[in-house]
Amino acid sequence: MYLGVVVLPFGLEAVRWTAHRMPQLPRDAWKPISFYAYLPFDLIANAPLGHALAIVNVALVALGLLGVYTRLTLGLAAMTSMYVLGLMQNQGKVDHFHHIVWFMALLAVGPSGRVLSFDSIRAAIRGADSGIVGLPPPKGTALLTLRYIWVLFGLAYLTPGLSKLEAAVSDGWATTHNLVSILWLKWLELYLYEPAFQLPPRIDALPFPFLTLGGLGVILFETAFILLVLLRPARPLLALAGVGFHLGNQFFLHISFTSLMVAYVSLGDWTAMGRGLYRWFKRRELVVLYDGGCRLCRRTVALLKAADLFDQLVPVAGFSQDPGRGRYAVVTDEMLARDLHVVDGERVAHGYDAYVWIGGRIPLLWPLAWLMRLPPASRIGRMLYRNVADSRHCALPESRPALSKGVGNDVRPIRYLGTLLVVSQISISMFQFTTEHLAKHLRTDNPIRVGMLGIAWRLPAWPFDGYPTFADLPRSGLEVWEARALLSDGREVRLGARSYARAFGHPAKGREAADGARREKNPDRHRDRSLGLVKALWPHEGADIRSRATEIRVYHVRYGLDPSHRQPRDERLMHTIPVGLVSFPG
Repeated sequence: MYLGVVVLPFGLEAVRWTAHRMPQLPRDAWKPISFYAYLPFDLIANAPLGHALAIVNVALVALGLLGVYTRLTLGLAAMTSMYVLGLMQNQGKVDHFHHIVWFMALLAVGPSGRVLSFDSIRAAIRGADSGIVGLPPPKGTALLTLRYIWVLFGLAYLTPGLSKLEAAVSDGWATTHNLVSILWLKWLELYLYEPAFQLPPRIDALPFPFLTLGGLGVILFETAFILLVLLRPARPLLALAGVGFHLGNQFFLHISFTSLMVAYVSLGDWTAMGRGLYRWFKRRELVVLYDGGCRLCRRTVALLKAADLFDQLVPVAGFSQDPGRGRYAVVTDEMLARDLHVVDGERVAHGYDAYVWIGGRIPLLWPLAWLMRLPPASRIGRMLYRNVADSRHCALPESRPALSKGVGNDVRPIRYLGTLLVVSQISISMFQFTTEHLAKHLRTDNPIRVGMLGIAWRLPAWPFDGYPTFADLPRSGLEVWEARALLSDGREVRLGARSYARAFGHPAKGREAADGARREKNPDRHRDRSLGLVKALWPHEGADIRSRATEIRVYHVRYGLDPSHRQPRDERLMHTIPVGLVSFPG
């Protein structure tokens, strides 16, 4: 689920970004972070190399999704993803999807590939050839892997929740006035940098105390998640609350955390739910009686068992010392030498019909089971089954080998890696949280404040970082860098949100690039950065604007937050750039 819905689309986006966005980024747009700061700039800005690694990364993720040497391919994919996905973090804006790397690394050391994979098919065949049908599940490793994922989930929420809690106590963060200002600030940023932005339903107009209760609910959810997620009864409620929380953020604030929301599948015990659903329909487990002396029979039942997600099949071997064999003495070994049999309570089916019953118990095979019941397919299928069953070569096994320990039962790699991830994330995020809140109460020249801020600025922001808190109290207005094209008729047209999104691949990255130019204090550097930014935006403007523009003007503009008034409060002209400096032939 996570590989297919989250990781693979992120990998494909990295392929597109390295092919189309990365080569066009001006040098000033690069702000190397974390380990990238220690690499040669020409290496990290090398678009062909980044593109090649992105393609390799997608191939590794696809192999992991198919379950081809799952743990190896996922381990390599986690390492390549850490580099490739991190390239997009080096433009002054860190997008917080660090958990993609964490979860992939944990999947690599956990018991992945045990079902619905090429690895499971290979393991089932090897086990069947040695006399083992239905490999034992890994003991404890799956749950241990999930527990580390749950704790990392909680750490992603913890520092934002604590920051909001501190701000609510000290500065009134959860008051209706403040929450309305937060909404207005976010809507203004979206208006300026997100193409075709339309105001969502005006929840800022809700009567007291709805917004305050919502703010307090967010604080409770984020701070308590890390404790509640370890309690089995609380996990379904947390999943509902979390999905609702993220869907609300997406709808009202356009803050998308799909990569985290999809990971909520880890909170469900899907096998237990599947078993419960079968019991609700009063369906017993299906006993599968097969010829234990036939290698083809053992392989067939082992492959079916490998696809049995909800443990509906109970294999019982004939011609063996299986202790369960005596309960089904009505089906003799001679009968099993001719046909496979299944038992459902008092009902018994054999041969082709037995496979139809089995297909009805394995969701992956439901379409095939339905097709097998149709008269034309049924007639052909019975004939093929009879030919295969009668041509089998069976031999009694001399001895049944002892069950092997199996691959993926070692908990040590999970503990080592999980502990490393948890300690790294909690150390960095809590240090950032402590520094941020100490800085508010210490003088600017206090040596403790200066020292902690110096360390905080040097901490790696990838693949570990404190997640965005949204706990800062918004100002009464927003100052932005803004470029406008002066047209031949004397009108000024702002370079639009579509240009920012297309030039930088994401509206937030375009906003950060513009804000970086605005904050530049050196006049010459300010002009150079403004020119580079305009060059990145200009090719994405409409042909009508580019053909009628006579010059580009760069302003520092201050907007009010109220969405009812989008006109600038004040503005200051910084530079005038001739169109010839940013236009290119063709």
